[in-house]
Amino acid sequence: MEWKGKELLLVTKAFVNRTRLLFIKRRKPQAYSIKLSFTNMSVENRPQPPPPYEETDSITNPPNGPFIPDDFKYTVRVSSCEPQVREFFMNRVYSILSAQLLLTSSFTYWATQSPTLQSFIQNHIGIWILSTISALILCFFLAFTPRKDDYISENIETGPSNSLREPSTPWYVLSKRSQLFVLGLFTIAEAYSISIVALTYDEKTILSALFITTIVVIGVSLTAMSGKFEFALESATSIYYWLNWALWIMIGMGFTMIFFGMNSTMDLIYGWFGAILFTVYLFVDTQLIFRKVFPDEEVKCAMMLYLDIINLFLSILRILGNSSSDD
Repeated sequence: MEWKGKELLLVTKAFVNRTRLLFIKRRKPQAYSIKLSFTNMSVENRPQPPPPYEETDSITNPPNGPFIPDDFKYTVRVSSCEPQVREFFMNRVYSILSAQLLLTSSFTYWATQSPTLQSFIQNHIGIWILSTISALILCFFLAFTPRKDDYISENIETGPSNSLREPSTPWYVLSKRSQLFVLGLFTIAEAYSISIVALTYDEKTILSALFITTIVVIGVSLTAMSGKFEFALESATSIYYWLNWALWIMIGMGFTMIFFGMNSTMDLIYGWFGAILFTVYLFVDTQLIFRKVFPDEEVKCAMMLYLDIINLFLSILRILGNSSSDD
């Protein structure tokens, strides 16, 4: 099926990746101070120091579960947490990411094996357009929704007797369950939009691209988490600056392909450009999500890595498809 939806999808996916930059960069520590006056206050009425911390807590730290200190739950970045918290966060991120990739690959495989589904997808392009737009909207919404702790610290209210009163959270401040629900809808929309691209390639090319992507993702992830090539957080801004420019170049090339066409050589260059770009994105994002985010942001981190992997897969698929067509 010769159709320019492949180019449009790659352009759309490249544009979606820009939302992750805003998510990574916007993390700023929130703080507010409380001033207490002890004038005319007797010794008995002065506030007493808090009791010492206990080693464990029967509710938040069950005997058989990992010990998570109260100070390191959601108020500091993952890099400053205890090893148990970092391990729990990593397991959560990659569990969610694995579920996303499993859903996407399962739906894509179903689309390639079911003639009925293939006919439905090809005859209802409007649904594909709707799913692509929905994925964009859901991605933007999930990327920009603030953390509950951030919203409360920015909108803290003063009640009677100068006491602090927690503000009610608006609808766009999502709970963990709501974030997972939105992420599930986003993944379904992504899986449907990717399936129409898979129909333009033969099964051997798809499996080869899947195998190569798996090897690259495992290698890049292990390298990024090993700490052997760790870069300073201060240099992350400059790294994202150049990645941002490279992404805009890719978007421009994609729109050129849509409206003016492109020969096989430029198409191959476009595929290699995307594969290298999103491999670097995967490496940088894997390092930064364990150093710049908070322990309750595993849903957004999983979405970021998912977008990197999907873009990498589509770029490799383009390279292999171009090579097989030349043969």
